[in-house]
Amino acid sequence: MRACVVALAGAMLVCCNEQGGGGGGGGGGEKITVATGRSPVSVTARAPLAPADEAKDIAESRCAMCHGKTGKGDGPNGITLNPKPQDFTTKEWQKSVSDAQVRSVILKGGGAVGKSPLMPGNPDLESKPAVVDELVKIVRAYSPN
Repeated sequence: MRACVVALAGAMLVCCNEQGGGGGGGGGGEKITVATGRSPVSVTARAPLAPADEAKDIAESRCAMCHGKTGKGDGPNGITLNPKPQDFTTKEWQKSVSDAQVRSVILKGGGAVGKSPLMPGNPDLESKPAVVDELVKIVRAYSPN
């Protein structure tokens, strides 16, 4: 166990870090107890996700809303859009775009590459090229080739 003491804006902050035992809560992590002069608060800090896991989470939470869980462009938000979201399952579309183009749409959005401006960009992923690469793999996996 290691401990730290930090003075923060005139208040004393004491942290006690303990390695989590991996019990309950799904991913283990490091248990951090913070005392701020009131009752101590414990939280579990999660380890960063692997790029493939983060990409999967993003695909499920962001992309599937319009493109659907199977990439057909039939997500709950997508059915109301005009133009409709891209159907990733067609061989013709898959052959018509490069990985670099898919990556560009993911990062910059449709409007930046001459597609629908309704497709938002994901600038928060600019610093995560491995996650974007995994998202491209997910888009490619929707089509049987």
